[in-house]
Amino acid sequence: MKKFKRFSVVLMITALFSTSFTSCIDNEVSPLVEAIYSAQADLMAAQTAVQNAEANLLTAQAAAQQAQADLLTAQAAQVDAITAGVIADDAYDAAVREQALRVLAAQTDLDVATAQNDLAVAQAEFDIQMADLMAQIQAAGVELAATYATQYGNAMTAANSLLSQRLTAEASLATAQLMQTGGVSWTYFLAQLEATVFTNQANVTALEAAIASIEAYMQDPSTPEAQFTMWDDRIAELDALLAAKDAEKEAKMNEITALADLQDSRDAIVTRYENALTDLESAQADKQDFLDDISSAEDDIQMWQDLIDSYAADLAAAQAAVTAAETAEANAAAALTAATTAWNTADAALTTATNDLNDLNTALAALDASYQAAIADLANEQALYDAGIAGANATLVAAQSALTAGEAAVVAAQADYDAKLAVFVADPTGFVWEAGVNGALGLHADATTVTASYYVVNTTNDGVDALTLTPGTGADQTGAYGTYAAFLADAQAGALAPLDFYDVGTDDVAGGTNADRLDAAVLALTAAQDAIPGLQNAVDAAQLTVDTFGDALAAALVVFNEQKDLYDNQVALVAAAEAALATATSDEATAAADLTAATTAWNTADADLTTANNALAALDSPTTLQGWIDAANTDIADWQATIAVIQPVIDAYQAVVDGLQAEYDAYIASEGFITGNDADIEAQLIAAWNEWYALDAEYTALLNEQNLAQNMWDTYDNWNTDSLSDLATTLSGLQGDLATAMDDLAAAQAALAEGQVDEAAAQAYIAYLQALVDTLDARYTSQMALANEYYALMQAALAS
Repeated sequence: MKKFKRFSVVLMITALFSTSFTSCIDNEVSPLVEAIYSAQADLMAAQTAVQNAEANLLTAQAAAQQAQADLLTAQAAQVDAITAGVIADDAYDAAVREQALRVLAAQTDLDVATAQNDLAVAQAEFDIQMADLMAQIQAAGVELAATYATQYGNAMTAANSLLSQRLTAEASLATAQLMQTGGVSWTYFLAQLEATVFTNQANVTALEAAIASIEAYMQDPSTPEAQFTMWDDRIAELDALLAAKDAEKEAKMNEITALADLQDSRDAIVTRYENALTDLESAQADKQDFLDDISSAEDDIQMWQDLIDSYAADLAAAQAAVTAAETAEANAAAALTAATTAWNTADAALTTATNDLNDLNTALAALDASYQAAIADLANEQALYDAGIAGANATLVAAQSALTAGEAAVVAAQADYDAKLAVFVADPTGFVWEAGVNGALGLHADATTVTASYYVVNTTNDGVDALTLTPGTGADQTGAYGTYAAFLADAQAGALAPLDFYDVGTDDVAGGTNADRLDAAVLALTAAQDAIPGLQNAVDAAQLTVDTFGDALAAALVVFNEQKDLYDNQVALVAAAEAALATATSDEATAAADLTAATTAWNTADADLTTANNALAALDSPTTLQGWIDAANTDIADWQATIAVIQPVIDAYQAVVDGLQAEYDAYIASEGFITGNDADIEAQLIAAWNEWYALDAEYTALLNEQNLAQNMWDTYDNWNTDSLSDLATTLSGLQGDLATAMDDLAAAQAALAEGQVDEAAAQAYIAYLQALVDTLDARYTSQMALANEYYALMQAALAS
């Protein structure tokens, strides 16, 4: 209201000035006075423009203040929304309204700036017009008016300067009264800071709870992450073990390669010596082959000479054999004729006996019907008997078998008891162990504890030392051999390195103490003996059933026997006929067998005759034998001539070997080279290969374990399981987040405290600006009054 009141006073002064100038104008003034009046009118117009610009500025400032007030209201609503925790539509709508009001406030601020610019332009125009008026007055020579005009101009300049300062102070006050910082109100700004403090505090609390939870979780060894980490660590350990074992294998293979190279790179001296020795031995072998041929030929000559010497006797014996064979063949032919005759006679008797039996059977079929009824009744009873007796006999046989088995069990249990009693008496506190799969028994201190026991390859590499509880310092060969016998065979063959060892005790099976074994034998013997009475009773009952099962059959048999007496004569005749037929059948079979034997004998005699004739024909004559002897003597002479040729070659080879012998021996002594296919190197190679295979077995075992660990790792990995290191990383991240959150909380608290201090300073600044505006307003009013006085004096001077 104060500003609008001042604006009305300015308009009244302007009207007064206009009236005063008009009343002073005369129709007959000079051109100079006209010019002064014109300049004065322009000055008044400029002053009016200044005053209008001030009015526009005041209007723009009022609009800006209203826009800023609306903005404060919107920001207050947004502060309420934030304070209430509304983060959805309400907070969004408040933000949209605030943004629209910010645009309006910015526009009104632009309007104020435009009005201030217009005021400055009007002030500049006033200054121009004032200068023009001064020039006109000075030209007219009105010194007093000029003095007053100068003083009026100075007073107006000072008043306008104060007005400008007051307007600037009022604009600053209006801005300060908005209580804005960074484009938002202090209330909104502080609410944001308080919300930031609250959010950071909640974040710190949540992070501390999360860190405590994850630390407790990581301490639990049964979690998937702990298991995953355990398998991951084991895989890493096995990777290192496999790498180390692979390095051992590679070193051993390098050793094997070096030995093989040494074996393949024998010295030239040795090679020349061994080649010469091979040539010598080959020539000696050729000579021996010819000597062996001569010896064989001499043996043949002696044999052939013996045949020549015994030819006459051998011829006589062969001829006698032919004669004897001819006699035997004739006798066999006579026996064959006799056997043929006997068979014909037996065959005719068989035909007669068959016919007689047929006649008697025809008569037997005509017996009385009562005998048939007796037979039928007996057959019926017999059927009943046959149907049941098998079961009764089976029951009896089963009972007898069970009794026999029970008696055998008693005998076996008694024998087992006697044996275990003897063992117990000999060692009451002893115990028994039985060999396991490896077939060898170890050393055990008691009846229950499995004790590893070792056979160690001795240092002479030809067997093993006595069984011991201490393993050797060499390689463990237990896994390489299924049985101890196989291990022992290789140890005796030198195929294993000294101090390699084999565990025979770990797979042994505990057999119990002697006392426990005797107790078990007593119980078994008692049980076997207790079973015998019941088994005997079962046999007696089954026997009684069998003994009385045929009583009905016996009664039917009595009736049958009465009828049978009438049938006996005929049956006897049939039986006699059957006997006669059987005799005839036997005689015929005997005659047939004799005929077959006679035929075989004749065939044999005939073959013997052929053999004798062939033997006689096969006798070599003395002439033939002598020819063979002569040929053999010729071969012997040739072979002896060849030997005579070979012998100088042998002597030459021997000389070469003898010549190289000393140099070869010296080389062997200096180099330690061993002949015989480098037996020592071969042994070292075998030992090295065995060690390499042992390393490879260990490597395979580690690899198998790693595959198992990898499978377990893959199982957890397929479940997308984190490791403890992942959790540790998460924990570290949370701890870093906590540190950051605590820093953010401290920064937010500091910012809030600083904002609260800055707000108090803004309030003090508003009070300062209000006092400044009031002071400038009073000075401006005083200065305008002074200017008006100078203006009135200038008008009076011009009018005079």
